[in-house]
Amino acid sequence: MKRRAIIVATLVVWALFAVTAPPALAQGTADLSIAKSADTTKVALGQDVTYTITVTNLGPEVATGVVFGDEVPDLLNLVSFSCSEGTVVNTFCQVDSLSSGATVTATLVATPISVCKRSANRMITDTSTVVASTADPDTSNNTASVSVRFIGKPNAEEHCH
Repeated sequence: MKRRAIIVATLVVWALFAVTAPPALAQGTADLSIAKSADTTKVALGQDVTYTITVTNLGPEVATGVVFGDEVPDLLNLVSFSCSEGTVVNTFCQVDSLSSGATVTATLVATPISVCKRSANRMITDTSTVVASTADPDTSNNTASVSVRFIGKPNAEEHCH
């Protein structure tokens, strides 16, 4: 839970900086778009699911201070997280600059934790977001989600919280 709070705080600070930072002289805008996919639509206990997170700068200017990634849902255990460029911080990538038309990718590998028998929802939804210090004129494409179905045997009632 402490890791989740740190990740959320980091993302909020970046988002606040992007919104409240005074514009630099001649600072442009960059429309960042995020997409997410999973290598499977069904995953069993003990199997990995690999998510691919792709951020594209639709322009027109260079995006600076780009941060994107994922807060891993409680129903998943993180196996690994990597970025095609930039610095990895927990399950986020920090990229200094992303040229107009350029793309950067992150790969998140996780394995599901069994769900309770009484849980009706056997879907695991994972959401990723992107923010930058450069103004983004269209924030409607700054979040992407993908869902996979858990097909494993549920925990016995006594193991559920």
